[in-house]
Amino acid sequence: MATNIDPDEIVKQVTDRISESYTEVNREHISSLAREELEKISSSRVTDYFAVLTERAVRSRLKA
Repeated sequence: MATNIDPDEIVKQVTDRISESYTEVNREHISSLAREELEKISSSRVTDYFAVLTERAVRSRLKA
């Protein structure tokens, strides 16, 4: 079952968590990456894991 999501809240949560690990990276950059990654999956019917999937994708991009 899909739940209602707040994209801004997901971006904020992901940015907050990743900023703790990547202190040298500008928060705005992390936020921008989070928005991009969330946009990629936003058409999915099941939204329960958007925050986790977005965070994983951003961390992967930052490691590259």
